[in-house]
Amino acid sequence: MRFFLIFFLVFFSFSFSYELRKFDRSWDRFLSSGVFVMKNTGYINSLNIIYPLGLADEKTNKSGIRYVFFYLLCRGIKDKLNNDQLFCDVKLNVSNDYVQIKITVPYNYNLFHVLDSVRSVLNNLVYNIDKNVLNVLAKDVNNYYSHSLNSILWYFRQNIFSSHPYFFLSYGNPKNFLHFVDKDFDDFFTDKKTNYYFLVILDESKEEVDVYNYIVSNFRKDNFRKDRSYKDFYWGSGFSDDKYYYRKVDILKNRTFSFPIVSESSYFLYLFTAPQFDRNFDEYLAMLVIDNFLADDLDGVVWKELREKKGLIYSVYSDYPLLKYTSYYVIFTSCYYKNQGEVRKIMNKIIDNPDLTDEGIIYSKQKLIDKIKLMFMSTDILADNLVYSIIYRDKKISPFYLSTYISVINSNYIRDVYKKYFSNYYLFIFEGG
Repeated sequence: MRFFLIFFLVFFSFSFSYELRKFDRSWDRFLSSGVFVMKNTGYINSLNIIYPLGLADEKTNKSGIRYVFFYLLCRGIKDKLNNDQLFCDVKLNVSNDYVQIKITVPYNYNLFHVLDSVRSVLNNLVYNIDKNVLNVLAKDVNNYYSHSLNSILWYFRQNIFSSHPYFFLSYGNPKNFLHFVDKDFDDFFTDKKTNYYFLVILDESKEEVDVYNYIVSNFRKDNFRKDRSYKDFYWGSGFSDDKYYYRKVDILKNRTFSFPIVSESSYFLYLFTAPQFDRNFDEYLAMLVIDNFLADDLDGVVWKELREKKGLIYSVYSDYPLLKYTSYYVIFTSCYYKNQGEVRKIMNKIIDNPDLTDEGIIYSKQKLIDKIKLMFMSTDILADNLVYSIIYRDKKISPFYLSTYISVINSNYIRDVYKKYFSNYYLFIFEGG
């Protein structure tokens, strides 16, 4: 048994070292071209077109143009693939800070035929605005905003980001949709905001270099993104006095905001200042461990205390956006409204004294590393978790490097980070009943 364990650890170490070298080769090619291509064990190919465009790239009175624009582009790609008898899964992911078109290609498809179809759409963008489509999208996004969790998050963002585009959720303002005209889309396209990165994860039957060379040779090179130079750089480069671009959460003392709602449930949203990953990388790593310690949805302290032991809450949710220059951390819980007093009392006790023992920290670090390893089991999940590395051009935050950095974070350092960022918070209570 001992021999088998030693053999497994040596084999895994060797295997991961090999994967790391593969990643580094792909990364070096990416830095010079904006095109990332590598293999991963699996039976699908994940073709991702990444646009580093966030809410802050939209004008306030045009908020939502991002979603509508890329919805039409995504639909155009899907229609073209279907017409060419290439039945791939095409999805659109509109995040706060980027847009991702995800094309899942079965292993037995000719990937070059798929790329040809995609190229014909990307290199010849033509839009005919259909008011019926705009109506449907506006209704869909309104429904998205009315969903219980999303409506709570929107209330929260209105109070924190009132002078910033983050006032809205990632899809923007649906009230603008019906007023968009062709010129709005022409302006959006000609403003050079539609440059993209390629992120391609291949199955074992495909050759990395062949696919890489094909993309670089056959797509318009002036559309490849080679840097990150959009508005996000303004926050921290002399523009921080402009309230429109200011989004730093700096909590100096506890505050509580209460909102009555018509619901059988009550919701608690704790907001904390959080470190910026690019300037405080070690603190960012410590925060990832703390997040796993507190808010893991099956094993975190909040879940164990309030769900397993007391049966008081329905769910636990946390959010720590990987934002350049500024960020925040949120823990969100929901409960039956008659339990809200006890839930608040226990939550406050956990936050004030989380009992960050060495054993608890080591366990949370290992759980976090295990989660990162699981990313490699799925081509699709691996691609999703490489997006931020791509748009920020930072391989440290990729799954290939993150677990190594996490493993060496000191327990005392993690406790110091907790004291620094969790000593004060804003509490948003949405009171049902």
